[in-house]
Amino acid sequence: MDGLTDKDIAVLMHLKRANVDYGKSIAINTGIPLEEVLQILDKLESMGLIERVRGGKTLKRSVAKFKLSNEVRKHHVYYRLSRRGELLVRSLRRGGKAQGT
Repeated sequence: MDGLTDKDIAVLMHLKRANVDYGKSIAINTGIPLEEVLQILDKLESMGLIERVRGGKTLKRSVAKFKLSNEVRKHHVYYRLSRRGELLVRSLRRGGKAQGT
């Protein structure tokens, strides 16, 4: 997709693996500085590739795969791939651009 950098793609691939995650955790897991991750999340959200997770006050580890405890309070803004983001990641994986991630 035009306009996506390697770091943008790294964030998308991380969200695919994690299912649901928040900025600081994404920064730690991808090695991208937090400020840059937050900018990338804003960009990807405006492109319709990710969405904020809405709902209750807790999040189960079965949903957020990178969480260490079974259930956590949602005190961060969590993100997940949108349907459009899922389709993009799938096409990137098929095209070989995302191998090794």
